[in-house]
Amino acid sequence: MKLILIEQPTDEIISLEETKNYLRIDHDFDDDLLKMLIKSTRAAMETIIQKSIMAQTWEYTIDHRSVSNSRYEKRDIANVSFGVITIPLPKSPVVDVLSIKMKGETLETTTYYLEKIGNKCCVILNCKSLASKKINYPIVIRYKAGISDKAENIPYQLKLANLMLVANAYQERYSYSQNNVISQSVKELLMPFLNLRIF
Repeated sequence: MKLILIEQPTDEIISLEETKNYLRIDHDFDDDLLKMLIKSTRAAMETIIQKSIMAQTWEYTIDHRSVSNSRYEKRDIANVSFGVITIPLPKSPVVDVLSIKMKGETLETTTYYLEKIGNKCCVILNCKSLASKKINYPIVIRYKAGISDKAENIPYQLKLANLMLVANAYQERYSYSQNNVISQSVKELLMPFLNLRIF
């Protein structure tokens, strides 16, 4: 399995102006640093909650090593059963599947659909023409995931958590201590968005 970020978000959760107001900064000397912190802390939040916050494009590749042939096996991997392939997508919330390639060829949109199974969004691929239950070639799925592509549509809890993380990183920029940068307040703000993940 391989997951690659193809297209970065076009916007961030919080703006440079919002961040400077929160930090009470009235100079421009650290603007580049603040922009980097805004982006990196947003990416860290997405890793923690296992969701894309700002809309972005991903490419997910699976091969025969990441496929189960047992429909009863409970794993977050692709499953083949009776010519139907179920592929859980690793980043959510899924906005749209842009393309699926199999054996190097782009599949028709009529051959697959999205379905939520448990807490995972899955691509259901109808391949009844498969001669066997084994997949000996890669399947490449390009899809868009994210809560929104506009900052104003992002929940306020995530905005505040992002501001708090930037503030902490900015204040500790000259420190080499191994302090826990995820405070209890930030954890509580992120809790409603977790996919049953423990800090």
